[in-house]
Amino acid sequence: MVISDDHVIAPSLHDNGTAFKNYAANDAGADLKYSATIFKALIARALHTKPDVVIISGDITNNGEKASHEFVAKQLKRLSAAHIRVYVVPGNHDINNPIARSFKGKHQYEADSVSPEQFKQIYQQTGYGQAVKTDSNSLGYLVKPSKKTWFVMLNSAIYRSNYRQGSSTVAGGLTDGTLNWVAKLGKEAHQQGATLIPVLHHNTMDHTMIHQDYTIGYADQVRDVFSKADVKLSLTGHIHAQNIKSMRVNGQSLTDIASGALIISPHYYGTLKINQSSGHATYHATPLNVADYIKQHQSTQAARAYQKYDHDVLYAAGYNAALGQLYETRDENHLSTKQVQQLAAGMGEANIAMFRGTPVEDSAAIKAWKKQPKGTSLRAFILATQNLKNNLAWSGDVR
Repeated sequence: MVISDDHVIAPSLHDNGTAFKNYAANDAGADLKYSATIFKALIARALHTKPDVVIISGDITNNGEKASHEFVAKQLKRLSAAHIRVYVVPGNHDINNPIARSFKGKHQYEADSVSPEQFKQIYQQTGYGQAVKTDSNSLGYLVKPSKKTWFVMLNSAIYRSNYRQGSSTVAGGLTDGTLNWVAKLGKEAHQQGATLIPVLHHNTMDHTMIHQDYTIGYADQVRDVFSKADVKLSLTGHIHAQNIKSMRVNGQSLTDIASGALIISPHYYGTLKINQSSGHATYHATPLNVADYIKQHQSTQAARAYQKYDHDVLYAAGYNAALGQLYETRDENHLSTKQVQQLAAGMGEANIAMFRGTPVEDSAAIKAWKKQPKGTSLRAFILATQNLKNNLAWSGDVR
């Protein structure tokens, strides 16, 4: 089971009051209000399906709050107790985050964040304690859930300057030392007939139209090292959108699966199956049925309230972003208020489609965008979502 960007905030850090509601409603479409519930629904699903391994490729918490990491680790230990191996790597939100916050009433308060060493300690039983080898240059480590399948868990997050700049660093990278380590692991895996699969937060290639600071730094060099290490598949996240891309590197195919954010509807988890004899792999993304989990543990009414909020918070993120831009230019584009609202609705629909990884429907709002003048980035983005395809399933040889 492969997930990314669960962005959990511990229930102990907020009272669902005014400050938290306002903050959660403006979190770029993420369903922060239900983040802990969504994560517990994932745990329940994993306990039911019993995968050999659960992988989380970063941005485990909302903003690196210590309480959130401890909440997640406690939930993950339920999987370990069921003999399901769990491996995690940090994302750009998880370590040395100066904007870790708690919420009470109308106010926000500073909350404890975690250092790199604290991160390693918190996830000792759900990742680092299973390490066969560690990267002396970072929080990276190697695990071998089977003789033929190895995961190299890479720390691509950059966090040393976070406190100085007052925010978490979105961009990511791997040091030369880490890349040399990966190259050595590739040789060892090849000699032992094993598959080496890197897991990291930042993408190894550009996905969709959103790739600024999301693709790893010096991506060409990273892909070159991966291909020479006989890597054919990498597992990433970060962009929040479910997207699969392949390209030729040094004459061989390299595929990067960017898992859709667990925190964003439809709350995908990926299932990766690897044939240990042949090295053939299949992957597919499945929506997590959070509503059913809430219905079972609360009520039908609570499940319906969740479904409405879950849809509305994502739709509103796109709608409101477009609305501001359209109102600023409506005079020069000669748009009426009704036209502005219809075009904003198209952005709401396209936003949902992008994160879902499947084409937006050709609705009246989308057709209205087709009639707009060419050349604007907003129009190009919205119409590009009509061409989304092949992002939910993949198959190929990884050895």
